[in-house]
Amino acid sequence: MPRKKYKYSTQIQLGYGPDGKRIRKRFSADTKVELNAKIEQYKESLRRASNPSEITFGVYSEKWKETYKQNRSQKTQDMYDYALTKCSSLNGTAVCRITKTMCQDVINDVWDKPSTARQVHLTMNQVFKAAVNDGIIIKNPAEGVEIPKSKRKEIYLMTDNDLEAVRKAKLNPKDRMFVEILMVFGLRPGEALALQPSDFDIRRKILHITKSLELMDDGSSLIKDTKTGVSRDIPVPKQIIPHLKAYFKDMKGDYMFPKEDGNLFTKSAYRKMSVRIANRIIEAGGPKITMYQFRHRRATDLYYLTQKGTISVKKASSLLGHSEEVFLSTYAHIDEEKEDVSKLYAGLKL
Repeated sequence: MPRKKYKYSTQIQLGYGPDGKRIRKRFSADTKVELNAKIEQYKESLRRASNPSEITFGVYSEKWKETYKQNRSQKTQDMYDYALTKCSSLNGTAVCRITKTMCQDVINDVWDKPSTARQVHLTMNQVFKAAVNDGIIIKNPAEGVEIPKSKRKEIYLMTDNDLEAVRKAKLNPKDRMFVEILMVFGLRPGEALALQPSDFDIRRKILHITKSLELMDDGSSLIKDTKTGVSRDIPVPKQIIPHLKAYFKDMKGDYMFPKEDGNLFTKSAYRKMSVRIANRIIEAGGPKITMYQFRHRRATDLYYLTQKGTISVKKASSLLGHSEEVFLSTYAHIDEEKEDVSKLYAGLKL
């Protein structure tokens, strides 16, 4: 008897098998309503059948990702997916039966890859914390697990001479404004690419950072929340206000930094702009830099101010959209004597 062909079909992911491969279940129906109903009915049956005390790591970790991480960027979701494949040895074990030793075994399997080990530990730690909050377990078994140490990448700190080369660089108006935004506010490039004039409250001298542009590998772009999912306000120094007003006056479209055709930037278009800016800075006598180094410079300035007691670590990290922990771990190793950064927003040269 020939198999019936349905108009609509999809599949859902249930977890990972012991071999690390995804476990999927396919659903088919004649209408979208019927298809969604089948999926919900199946999920409900799983919920009723699952004894919370015996729920496996594979099933719980997928539910955790679906519940808490669905609004994160695709890059972040891919990281969690990859990390969970490295935890596949835990998938068939009830969450309440997983021990610290079992978690250490997972880390030991990727010990020769420190970056991967950190991602795996981060993911396990978050899954088990959620399980504690859900009352499935009393203690997080991933706490205290040893992870390999990796050599910190040295962050190049832009000098005042470097910044002078940036000012002298022959940049077109859009590239110049993009660089000024990165230098002054210490934004992530994706946050700068998502900016609109309405994000600036010129009267109150405040910039509202509420979104970021995610550049996808397939050539598309998505406006999403900031990397941490938290909005923040940054002071707008008076020196940049005339530049902003002049730039807004000549703008076409809703976004400050569109491509030449008016559409949002793509990954390839952003790469071309970054290379163009970097080359112009080199021509002006500056070093070879990336767009993130403007953010590092501003972050370094802020770190020095925390050491002088001018602002708190909490305030400095919030201006950058960092957690206090990440801010300190990234910049606390910097030698305060390397540069004189007594001027921040008040003494900017544009």
